[in-house]
Amino acid sequence: MEKITNFFFSKILHKEIHNISGQVIGKLNDLILDFSQEKPTAAYLQIRNWRKSFYISTEALDIFKDENEKYYIKISSNNLVTRLPNEEDIFLVRDFLDKQIVDINGKKVERVNDVRLGYINSKWKLVAVDIGTRGLLRRLGIEYPFIVLTETFKYRLRNKLIIWDDVQTLSTGVNNLQLQMPANKIETLHAAEIADIIEDLDSKSRDILFQSLNNQKAAEVLEEIETDVQLNLLKSMSDEKASDIFEAMPSDEIADILEEMDEDRVEKLLTHMDEESQDEIRELMEYDEETVGSIMSKDFLTFLPDATVSDVILWIQANSPSEEESYYIYITNDKNNLIGVISLFSLITSDRNTKLYNIMATRPQSLKDTDEIDDAISIMHKYNLVCIPVSDEDNNLVGVVSLNDSIHEYSQLRRVVL
Repeated sequence: MEKITNFFFSKILHKEIHNISGQVIGKLNDLILDFSQEKPTAAYLQIRNWRKSFYISTEALDIFKDENEKYYIKISSNNLVTRLPNEEDIFLVRDFLDKQIVDINGKKVERVNDVRLGYINSKWKLVAVDIGTRGLLRRLGIEYPFIVLTETFKYRLRNKLIIWDDVQTLSTGVNNLQLQMPANKIETLHAAEIADIIEDLDSKSRDILFQSLNNQKAAEVLEEIETDVQLNLLKSMSDEKASDIFEAMPSDEIADILEEMDEDRVEKLLTHMDEESQDEIRELMEYDEETVGSIMSKDFLTFLPDATVSDVILWIQANSPSEEESYYIYITNDKNNLIGVISLFSLITSDRNTKLYNIMATRPQSLKDTDEIDDAISIMHKYNLVCIPVSDEDNNLVGVVSLNDSIHEYSQLRRVVL
């Protein structure tokens, strides 16, 4: 027999376990894993002997395999360290197999069919997760008959493994296995990718995953999620948590979400926000659904015409506005009327001492807040603009609309009509 240092767990599950003298002490029923390590580490074997279970440390666990792929499990020590389980223990079979995980590299939700363990630094560690059909067949004990069958059709049944570094755990039936170190895995993905993953999860796992994100990332993800999923996530969230996430979102995005919620919850959420944000959101919610005002952003950069290029650049460096806010610099008079616009490119290629009125484009294209969304799309397409300023009936600059938001909202409205 050959002593091995890595194997699929299903190969030893329910197999007999021998002590150092070679006597059978029971069958392997499960493993207790320590998920606090960089890779989950097998800590104890759950051994069933008739109807009783007992737990032995994995420190002296040896695995052997013969030429016929038959596995032999041995505890190579006379000092069997035992213990009783507790409520916080995470079991491999009970809490991890058949559960949902996220494949960080593949950016999608998968189900655990089997796991591969490796002997690393004198510990048995979970090194990979098998999400393929072969892993499931192996668990059912019918792997080799299917391999023979598929090979007759010249198809090779392969293992489909995800290395542990690319696995994000989610939840278990007993709530012990929560997200482990979410920031260095899930949060490395783009918000749209996380949104797709959340939409593929069951409601319980959605809540756990979403609430594990920091507020800034959660805000970015919430903007990308379908409306019905947004509302379900918010239902399971406290008003305080929801308001914290809203504070990291543009007012127009918040208004869109709140318009789909019942009035009582809307008022509760708004009262947790500062007065300026409340006023902006209430103003946006008053616009008709298909108007530019309903989707315009209240975040934009304005300066008076006698400011210098240096003044603007220093302000941007000090305040770090978002990329979308910085596409254009809007120039207004002392009555907040729009009189000119400067692209970011024109700004950074101009002399630092130049006054803004010398480089601004006068009579810029603009919209009224009561114009329709398809008008915004037409103008931005015609003049090759990524966003366009919006004025009210008194010609006050009140917002900006991006091409991306316009197209998204327009498609949503058309979908509802259809």
